[in-house]
Amino acid sequence: MKTKHLIIGTVALITAFAVQAQTFSVGKISYEVIDKTNKMVQIAPAASGAYSNVSSSDLAATVSYNGTTYQVVGVGAGAFANSSISGTLALPEGIVYIDNQSFTATTGNGVSIPASVAFITETAFVANKLASFAVSSGNKDFTVLSTTQDNVAYTFLTNKAQTCIISAPGQTVKSSSWRTSYVSNITIPNQITEIGDYAFYQHPSLTSIKFHNGLKRIGNNVFFGTAITSVDLSMLPADCKYGINMFTECHSLTRVTMPTTMKIIPRGFVYCCDALKSITIPNGVEELGMQSFSNTALSSINLPESVTRLDSCALQMTPITTINLKNVKFIDNQAFSSCLSLTSITGGEKLETLAGTPFAGCTKLASMPFFPALKNIDGGPWFNCTALTSLRLPAGMEYVKRNPAVGCSKITEYKVDEGEGNYVEFDSCIYELKNGKPYRLVGCPAGRLNKVLVLRPGTEILGEQAIREVPLTAIYGTPELKEIIVGGSAFKNTIMTVQMLAKVPPTGATKFNNDTYANGTLYVPKGSIEAYKAAEGWKNFKHIVGIDVPDDIKGDINGDGAVDVADLNLLINAVLGVVTIDNAVGDITGDNAIDIADINSLINIILGA
Repeated sequence: MKTKHLIIGTVALITAFAVQAQTFSVGKISYEVIDKTNKMVQIAPAASGAYSNVSSSDLAATVSYNGTTYQVVGVGAGAFANSSISGTLALPEGIVYIDNQSFTATTGNGVSIPASVAFITETAFVANKLASFAVSSGNKDFTVLSTTQDNVAYTFLTNKAQTCIISAPGQTVKSSSWRTSYVSNITIPNQITEIGDYAFYQHPSLTSIKFHNGLKRIGNNVFFGTAITSVDLSMLPADCKYGINMFTECHSLTRVTMPTTMKIIPRGFVYCCDALKSITIPNGVEELGMQSFSNTALSSINLPESVTRLDSCALQMTPITTINLKNVKFIDNQAFSSCLSLTSITGGEKLETLAGTPFAGCTKLASMPFFPALKNIDGGPWFNCTALTSLRLPAGMEYVKRNPAVGCSKITEYKVDEGEGNYVEFDSCIYELKNGKPYRLVGCPAGRLNKVLVLRPGTEILGEQAIREVPLTAIYGTPELKEIIVGGSAFKNTIMTVQMLAKVPPTGATKFNNDTYANGTLYVPKGSIEAYKAAEGWKNFKHIVGIDVPDDIKGDINGDGAVDVADLNLLINAVLGVVTIDNAVGDITGDNAIDIADINSLINIILGA
C-alpha cells in the first residue's frame, strides 16, 4: 500500500508552484488555486465555514473562472468539515488527494472515492459522521471492506489488500419500528492486521471493540474520545505495535485487560480516562510511557518488578495514595506531579535518575525514602512539595542541575552523605565540588533557619534557583564569584545586604526584586564601584557602597572583608558542630584542624594582640 504520509510531500510540491493563493466559487463550491501555471485547484472550505446539503451534482472535474479552466486535483484541508451531504457524495474523477480533516464532523450518507485518488491523509475522515464509504473498483490503492457489525451492514475504508482500516463510518444506524440507534459494537475482521491512525477517532457511539490475535499494529489516536466502556487486549500478539493516545479521553472506560507481552505502555494509553479506577500492569512491562495513566481515577497502582522507567507525566494528576517504586531506575519530568493524595513512597533502591520535576506539587508527601543509587538530578524533583520535612541525598551523585526542593518550606537543611563524590553539604546547603573545593552553590532549602548566606570560599557560580524562595536578609559573595544563574524568581525575597567581593561584577544579577534594589545596600570593592554601577542588574541598586577588600584577610571567616565578632561567632559554631566551614578559612593556626586553638588565635587577631 502507498503510504498516506506521501500526501504531505505531494501537496507541498504542488503548492510550491503557487505564487499567491487565490480562491473563487463556482456554484456552491469554493476552490483554491494551488498551481497557477498548470491550472490546478483544490476544493476549499465554504466561505461561511461549512457547506449545507452538498451533493455530487455540485462537484465537477474541471471548473472555469475568469476565462481559465482548472483541473480539480484535491480535496483541501477541512474542505467539508462540519458540512452536511445529500445522498452519497461522489468525488469527481481526477482528484488525487484528500487532505487533513477534509471530512471532519461531516454528516451524511457517505463518500464515494474515485479511481484517481492515490493519497488519503490519516485525519482526512477523522471524527466523521458518515454512514458508509464507497471506492471505485479501478482504484489501485484503496477499497472498502464490507462486513456486518452490530447486525447491520458496515463498510470500512481500507487499503487495497483489505489489511488496514483507514477509517470507519461514524454514523451507521440500525433501525426498528420503535427506535433508531447507532452501531456501537464492532469486531475487527480477521483479515485486518493494522488499524490505522485515527481510524475510530471520536466515533460517537462506539462502546465495545473486539480484537483478534492477528493484529500487528494499532495506530495513533485510534480510539481517542470514543464511548468505549471496557477493552480486552490480552489476545494481542507479542509483535503487535501500539501507537500513542490509543484510548485518550475515553471518559466511559472503566476496565482494561492488558496483554502480557507488552513491554512499553504507549504514550497517552488511557490519558484522561477519568472513570478508570483500577488496572493491572502485567509482569514484563518495562516502561510506563508519557501520560500513559495520567488524569485517570487510579487510587493505587502496582508496579511489577520489571518496570524500570516512568516517562514524563506517566501518573500525573491521579489520586494514588502510595507507590512502591521497586526496581525503577529512571523517573521523568512530572511523572507524579500534582498527585494531591500521594502520601507515601517506598522502594527505589535502584533509582538512578530524577529528571525535571517528577514530584512537583505533591503537597501531602511528607517524607521520601533514601535513594542510595541516585546519580542524576536533572531538575527540581520535589518542587513545591510543601509537606516534605527532610531530604537526604547519597554521596555518589554525579550531576545535580539545580535546587532540588524549591518551595519546600518545611525543609530546614539538606543532607548529603559523607563519602567520595562531587557534592557536599555546607551550612545546610548543597555545593558542587571542583578539585575538592566548593565551586557552585546548587541550592539552599526554603526553610533554612540561617537568614544570612555566606558563600563558601572558591564558589564561582550561584546555581540556577539556588536561593529561590529562601528568605535571606543578607548574602555574601566570594571574590571568585563569576556568575549568578537566576532561573525563575531566584531573588523572590527582599535581601537588604548584598556584598560582592568579586572585582568584576558577576553576570546575572537582573532578578533581584524591586524592594532590594530600592532599599537594600550593595557592598562592592572600592575600585569596582563604577563597574558595578554600569553592569546589568547591579546598576539598579540605589545604594552602592565601596569597601576595602584585601586579597587575603586571615580570620575573615564569613568573607565580608573584616575580622570581627561575627567571624568569631561563626568559628565557635563550627567548632561546636552547628555549622560547617572550610579548613582553609577556619584553620587559623595551620594545624589542619578547626578547634579551640583557632578560636583563641582569632580572639587575639580581633584584639590586635
